[in-house]
Amino acid sequence: MIKSAKDIGIGIIGVGIMGRGHALYLSDYVKGGKVVAIYDANQQTAQKVAKEVFKKTKLLPKVYDDLSTLLEDQNVKAVIIASPDHLHANHLEQAILAGKDVLCEKPLASKEKDARKVAKVVRNSKSIVGIGFMRRFDRPYQDLKREIQSDKYGKVLQIRCTSRNVSSPTATTSMLLTNVAVHEIDIIRWLLNEEIVSVGVNFAKTTSRANSNLSDPISVNCHTESGVLATIDICANSTYGYEVGMEVITENGSLVIENLGQLNIAYNFKLPTRKGGTLHKDWMGRFKPAYIAELTAFVNSLQKRKLDKNFATVEDGLAASIACGIGVKKL
Repeated sequence: MIKSAKDIGIGIIGVGIMGRGHALYLSDYVKGGKVVAIYDANQQTAQKVAKEVFKKTKLLPKVYDDLSTLLEDQNVKAVIIASPDHLHANHLEQAILAGKDVLCEKPLASKEKDARKVAKVVRNSKSIVGIGFMRRFDRPYQDLKREIQSDKYGKVLQIRCTSRNVSSPTATTSMLLTNVAVHEIDIIRWLLNEEIVSVGVNFAKTTSRANSNLSDPISVNCHTESGVLATIDICANSTYGYEVGMEVITENGSLVIENLGQLNIAYNFKLPTRKGGTLHKDWMGRFKPAYIAELTAFVNSLQKRKLDKNFATVEDGLAASIACGIGVKKL
């Protein structure tokens, strides 16, 4: 998509899998915004992504080897933070202090104390800040929320979640909470409009593909304020395909988001036909439409100077980090 001078200039902080995805989706599918700057600790990777953006937009982003210099660039009106998890809070704080609007990938922070600190900085700023829980923009999850709120199926009693990555060579056990379960924690809060009040962890027999710092798979068990039990089964090295799904068990039915992104509802003795097919290699394929919708909403938020209602706020990010922190302590 060819970009114009009127498009809002956006800088990308970190262009690994997530940052590259944001840069290319923004360049290909989103009107009103353009990638004008890139920072990554790996300059070779940064240059490569900049060239990919140029092929799509005919605009070559500036590549910076210093984050503070990117944040001083007056052409950069907003930034997308997709750096490693443990840097999110620090990079977000720097961006806020530089007066930038921000889309910060989840988690808000890997540690609760860092999440609390940066949340305070955001509260005291005038910046627009959205946290990248993209499942809020995924159509099946939005449909699921509408069905739950319809009260057609009665009260929610239990939620069962599955999250399985093909391979995670550098993952640690705590990351299965702060990097993976954090998605489920946020979406459960969003679906039910309730806080998580307890978090526990159960261990399974560890796969031979896990590194020495990883117990894989695990099951995370949570309770919400009203007593809903949520279990999150996580495997970081499933090898056979990327799977993410959720079953909401109610008084009168079962509402299931399948691995390929469809919502199936078992109700009144009728069981829907379940879709088969090829599993994705990772989350970028499964949630591509959600990422594009999220980026579109971010640019619209910048234009209207008001955060889109579907976005997770910094308070949502903080709540998710606190809940995951409880689980990490249980380890």
